[in-house]
Amino acid sequence: MRDIMVPMSFEKLIRQCLTEYRTKKSLFDVKVVTIADENKRMDFCGRGLENPLGVAAGPHTQLAQNIVACYAGGARFIELKTVQRMYGEELGIQKPCIRANDEGYNVEWSSELHALEAMNEYIRAWFAVKVVAKEFGLGNPDAFKFNMSVGYDLAGIQSQAVDGFLNGLHDASSTKVFKECKEYLLNNLDLFQNIDADFINSIPAYVCNTVTLSTMHGCPADEIEKIAAYLIEEKGFNTFIKCNPTLLGYDYVRKIMDEMGYDYLSIDKHQFEVDLKFDQAVKMINNLLVLSRDKGVTFGVKLCNTMPVEIKHEELPGETMYMSGKSLYPLAKILGETVGDELEISFSGGADKNNIDRIFEAGIYPITVCTTLLQPMGYEKLAKLHEQLHAVDYPVRRKLDLAKISELVESVKTDKNYCKSEVQRKKTDEHIDFRGVSEKDNLKCKVLCQTCIRVCPNRANTFIETTEGKIILHIDDSCNECGNCQYMCIQPCMPYRDRITYFSSRDMMAESENKGLAIDGDRYFVRLESDIVEYTYEELSDFMKSVVDSIKKTHSYLI
Repeated sequence: MRDIMVPMSFEKLIRQCLTEYRTKKSLFDVKVVTIADENKRMDFCGRGLENPLGVAAGPHTQLAQNIVACYAGGARFIELKTVQRMYGEELGIQKPCIRANDEGYNVEWSSELHALEAMNEYIRAWFAVKVVAKEFGLGNPDAFKFNMSVGYDLAGIQSQAVDGFLNGLHDASSTKVFKECKEYLLNNLDLFQNIDADFINSIPAYVCNTVTLSTMHGCPADEIEKIAAYLIEEKGFNTFIKCNPTLLGYDYVRKIMDEMGYDYLSIDKHQFEVDLKFDQAVKMINNLLVLSRDKGVTFGVKLCNTMPVEIKHEELPGETMYMSGKSLYPLAKILGETVGDELEISFSGGADKNNIDRIFEAGIYPITVCTTLLQPMGYEKLAKLHEQLHAVDYPVRRKLDLAKISELVESVKTDKNYCKSEVQRKKTDEHIDFRGVSEKDNLKCKVLCQTCIRVCPNRANTFIETTEGKIILHIDDSCNECGNCQYMCIQPCMPYRDRITYFSSRDMMAESENKGLAIDGDRYFVRLESDIVEYTYEELSDFMKSVVDSIKKTHSYLI
């Protein structure tokens, strides 16, 4: 198995969008595609939003196809996965790296792509979302927003790679990828029914005017303030700082966790001692509010970052994992009461169908989700969340409702949706460790529930029809071996290792041990045992012929 993702070419990205939607009315296997109400929109940092629903910087916003899937589901605020000067193997990400059975855990951090490669991927996604919005009538092509996320220190953000990333997404007009995407669309207008040259030429090069700063646990207060001031003053961005839950203090967090049933979590007290303190944060926020007003941009905070907990039962590899919290609403109340109700707050960390409308009504937005999309139904949940937020009256003027925030704070402490139940606790205690349960000898699922398709952030699983019925087809290029599908499999198995895999070339196939195939013209490379064997179509078994036929018929864009 290879754990290195291969970004799609722009041509392949567009081809899959067009073919899949026209034949199946889905986009990257998101079957519940949202058509927005173009008559209802709000403003955020000078740009229009059809809906304040967003997807947090993370696995769902790293590749272009993920971002298209987010938009298709109903998200209109895309927080692009964090970039920094390190990438790839330098990050030291152990795999599997994501587990979201109940509360979410991960051992990953920033984008696995080089900052400039990530920029290229986000620009391709920018064009692709514009195209699907216009071509399929999914919404106003100018009423969604991309938001950059960068880290983790000033030197890194000022590095050539990250600075190029910031500049390229602020104004992409001079980038090679922007010109290539535009040229491809103009040269292939015959592919479209509702898109002409005027529309393509009108696509703006100003991709992002907002940025969220993510800092490592233990980053000094003065360093955080210097970075934010640099982004505001020197770069001219509307800037949000992602706050860590350690601001609440160890004693408070430990008490809340214990009361809500998370007493089994091992929380490192040292992290609270070295992290930004609450009084430091308040002083910093007030300083940056003054600076942002002077520079004519917006400053706010993002609540909240993940919380480090110790790995005690091999949930994931390593020593520390990061939890997506469900009990961190109090942070919003404290900051609002201390800094004032004019503070702009965006939200993540436990937002889902049970609270998202109430969070919005409290004046907190955009609201981004991640963990809930890693759980059964996956991206399909976005449509319901979009619908819930659409039903709320959009604000004319931004202002926190501290009374409603207080209600959220109090209710979450006893809310069964966020407290750990005995049933959930038992499942946690009986969990399968990160090594998983492999089932390599059987390419078929006992029950084709398609959960692995829905929960994959990279859209690396799909299904095809064969002589032996429907089977899962794993797509090698899109997989980074995050492992989330193995934790969600009811069988159990490891879909990204055990199911038949489509490879984009024989060379890619040689780097993996998965059973699968690659198609190169009229040559077919197949591995069902240990060796890769080349066949003509006539030499294939009936089963493999049906696999090839199905791919060509329903997934031709993979070839």
